[in-house]
Amino acid sequence: MQPKNNTSAIERVDALIAHIGISQAAFARRCGVEPSNLNKRLSGEVKFTDNYFAKIAHAFNVNFEWLRNGIGEMFAEEKAIGKAQFAAFNQMLDANSSPVSQNVISGDNYQGTQTINATEGKIAALEQKIEAQAQLLAEKDKLIARQEQEIEFLRGLVNKQQ
Repeated sequence: MQPKNNTSAIERVDALIAHIGISQAAFARRCGVEPSNLNKRLSGEVKFTDNYFAKIAHAFNVNFEWLRNGIGEMFAEEKAIGKAQFAAFNQMLDANSSPVSQNVISGDNYQGTQTINATEGKIAALEQKIEAQAQLLAEKDKLIARQEQEIEFLRGLVNKQQ
């Protein structure tokens, strides 16, 4: 799926490169791509893909959704802080079961809860993709086995004719 606004994606990647403070060539190499490939994307000649965004996100621990759609914070660890705070609040809840602390910790407006729920949704989606890929691989293996049987059958026919 292509991002809806490629110019914004270019601006976000440019902002990331500037924020990190390295050259475009060094940025590209760290992402595992050729600098000329990155340059084509930054010039708008070639569109950014989800796979390309994933390489950048992995190389620099950047929030994929921010890269792709401009949603959320630039860096993934900014989300992780919310998770750490949520875990600390849960520990407080275990230690202190007062109505005030329960209200603070279990509030639906707490951003950490939203972040965790979003992450769990992404994990579930990835698990579904993995299962679908496993099914495709199983089908591919069956097809290969059938083709090998056909080859053996044809070899048998050829040998009988000789």
